Amino acid sequence: TLAQGPSSSCFSGARCAKNSRRPWAMAVGASVLDGKAVSGAVLDELRVRIQAESLRPHLHVISVGDDPASVVFVRQKRLAAEKIGVEFSQCCLPLETTLGELRAAIQEGNRSESIHGIIVQLPLPAGLRQHEREVLNMVEPAKDVDCFHPTNFGRLALGEPTFLPATPAGVVRLLQHYGVETKGKRCVIVGKSNIVGKPLGLMLARENGPAATVTFCDQHTENLFEITRQADILVVAAGRHHLLCDPAALRPDGQAVVIDVGIHRVQNAEGKSIVQGDVDAEALRPHCRFLTPVPGGVGPMTVACLLEQVVEAASRLTSTSVSVLEAVKQVAVKTNLTQPLRPEEVRRIMQRICPDFGEAELDALLAEIHANEDGSMFWDDVATWAWGAPVPAP
Repeated sequence: TLAQGPSSSCFSGARCAKNSRRPWAMAVGASVLDGKAVSGAVLDELRVRIQAESLRPHLHVISVGDDPASVVFVRQKRLAAEKIGVEFSQCCLPLETTLGELRAAIQEGNRSESIHGIIVQLPLPAGLRQHEREVLNMVEPAKDVDCFHPTNFGRLALGEPTFLPATPAGVVRLLQHYGVETKGKRCVIVGKSNIVGKPLGLMLARENGPAATVTFCDQHTENLFEITRQADILVVAAGRHHLLCDPAALRPDGQAVVIDVGIHRVQNAEGKSIVQGDVDAEALRPHCRFLTPVPGGVGPMTVACLLEQVVEAASRLTSTSVSVLEAVKQVAVKTNLTQPLRPEEVRRIMQRICPDFGEAELDALLAEIHANEDGSMFWDDVATWAWGAPVPAP
């Protein structure tokens, strides 16, 4: 979260909207980046793709405890999945679940041939929160549709093909749909989380893609508003309700594009529970070119883009399984794949079966084998690690 208050370095030189006297340009009102409408179009495209490729995508969610917000988010994923023909399943674990029990649930999903995408619903309960990184690393890269595994995040950073994190992908898709120019534009991202801020910055900065000039800000940023005032595109993903509430934080010509990633359930003046974001939309709407609503902006896009990754995973695994199976049959002629395999054997086999398998991924796989007590791994586990499902040996 970001520091707040007039004495904070983040807000030095900034004034509350109602007290600001600077003659800011008054736009008629921001156009809405309608995530609900665009996500509907994305879901329609996925439904057509599933039918055209005869896919049976399967999303599996593992949740621990009954966090109210998580219950709502999981329900949204389930409804959207069922709407387009993606199978949805959930493993609900009790609040007192141990790390070992959670690991067993994840490994069961990794081994399942019918599951294409696995999500560990965050946040984890207090007793497991310190193990969050370890838990996320347990999901096989081939089924890590959230792009949380170091292998997938590393590929994202290198600009190599991989799963795209859902919320950043949703933001980029919104910008593209509405024709918002990004090439060479100044994009300021307030918030550096591994879920939104960092991956979104990587995606927007790709020279052969959006090619934006990206600046990251966080709770330690000095003179925050001086930086946000330079933004052509301003993404607020700080997790702080109405962090951005002063028009003085925007460029003065009223042409900023404001993306609000925050979501907070609060009570209004009448005591009614409502959903708002990190941006005070009422205060900023007259002073920017585009603005995402909350709800109905980034949220629906996150769900749609998540399902897009699940469908992509199903497509990859389906197309890979045929060619890999033939290659495995050839390897099995000279190698006994029913016995534990040493690292050097795995390297030789993988290079023959799948020459395009990334060197970094192969090194990560071999490192995991070395870490095993006996320094070996069965073929089913190798295949599951590489492709997300066992590939039977003849």
